[in-house]
Amino acid sequence: MSRPLLILALGVFAVLCLGPLGIMLPRVTPADLASLGDSRTWNLLGRTIGLGAGVSAIALLLGLPFAFFVTRTDVPGAGLLRLLGVIPLFMPALLMAMTWTVFVDWRGAPGTIWILGLSYFPLVAVFAGRAFERIDGRLEDAALLAGGRWAQLRSGLPLVYPAALAGAALAFTFAVNDFAVPDYVSSVGPKFNVYADEIFANWNNWKRPGLAVVTALPLIALTVCTLLPVLRLRRRGALASIASGFRDPETLKLGVWRFPAIVFCLAVLSASVFLPLGRLFYEAWGAADGTLDTLRGAFASAFDLARDDLARSLRFATIAATAATFLGLVLGHAIERVRRRRLGTVLEIAALLPIAAPATLFGIGAIVMWSRPGLSGIYASEAMPVILFTGRLAAFAVLILSGAVASLDVRLEESAALAGAGPIKRLFQIVAPPLVGALAASWTLVFAFALRELDAGILVPEANRTAIIRVFNGVHFGRDEYVAALSLLLVFASLLPALFWICFSRKRLEVLP
Repeated sequence: MSRPLLILALGVFAVLCLGPLGIMLPRVTPADLASLGDSRTWNLLGRTIGLGAGVSAIALLLGLPFAFFVTRTDVPGAGLLRLLGVIPLFMPALLMAMTWTVFVDWRGAPGTIWILGLSYFPLVAVFAGRAFERIDGRLEDAALLAGGRWAQLRSGLPLVYPAALAGAALAFTFAVNDFAVPDYVSSVGPKFNVYADEIFANWNNWKRPGLAVVTALPLIALTVCTLLPVLRLRRRGALASIASGFRDPETLKLGVWRFPAIVFCLAVLSASVFLPLGRLFYEAWGAADGTLDTLRGAFASAFDLARDDLARSLRFATIAATAATFLGLVLGHAIERVRRRRLGTVLEIAALLPIAAPATLFGIGAIVMWSRPGLSGIYASEAMPVILFTGRLAAFAVLILSGAVASLDVRLEESAALAGAGPIKRLFQIVAPPLVGALAASWTLVFAFALRELDAGILVPEANRTAIIRVFNGVHFGRDEYVAALSLLLVFASLLPALFWICFSRKRLEVLP
């Protein structure tokens, strides 16, 4: 590893990813710390844990069987179903809330849990699906001979369950840090306060950054403790190991269970993809009395009124995804190849912090860090959203690419070093080419998440001039055909890089090694 390149990457990561969190700590006062003893704080923690647990349970109940059916069985159109099942990850959860509150008048906790569960079940499906594919066919054959079909199915569970639980842990993390969905679902009816909402209120209403930090501390500790097992699972190889002589598992014939399986898959996709997108299309059409001219007019209005916002969103997301992927490659490689194993572990845990902290707190920290004298020019410029999105989302690229590097044989780099290749040449010519699927996945994921980043972006002036903020404002201040059309354009823009990759590349997007 090139020491200057690593130092540069560490410096950028420290400033962009850890700086907004670290700069908040000195603003904590004794009075702020005293609030930790308030019953309200612990009631919020309990309510937020309940939210995360409910979302994780739904993600497991939907994602695990969905992954099994589309990766291991003869369900018709399994490949297409599997691709469609990833769409909710690219769809802002706010859009799911916009549509499901029309179908069912669920408010408060039940509605929030259901909507977020639908939004994040693909995390379990993707992790478990990859694990199902990595069950050695030889192991299943031995189990089939020894104990029959049920023994064959049970033989791979030690590999699949850890992967599914890792996806559920990430779903828990996303859910407990979400601000927009609880806020929207509770805009009518009983208020459902969660930690992210409280942190935003402490800053927005009382201008007390120290109180916002103290409010978030129990949640950050809880989230880190939830995510650490994910790292441990990868360290043990539960998500990645493939033995030499590996043979792909056979496709299981469902027989009479084939019809119930396809019904289940279509029901999950209907709830998470077809109904939300169909409802938005219906609203863009002009609801019951709509015509084709109404639909064209809705999209024309969206282009006309939000063209600049969409362009800014795409520009910010593209730059942030590129910067985050570069950081992810350098730091991910360092995590796996650093000689001091403890230092690699510290880097890996540090990468979790921007994910573990609520986006609202991260946004507040970015304001405090960059709005000071001497830096106010950056804060008021279009560079600020790029800095914000890169800092918030680079952790995903770091974790994806560190896992991908772990699957590479280190002897490739050692041989290149003996041949005289320098560290930078080894990184970009030896390490990067085999990781092209993981690099593309990192870029695509950060791009999509940057387009949909609402919780942190709503606090920063220049980030307020993006498409997702315009949708958020439109929903609250006059929802009409134009808002639905803009929402559909935003979903399409989020999916576009993945669609291009699927259509024009022979390699798959790899979010797991």
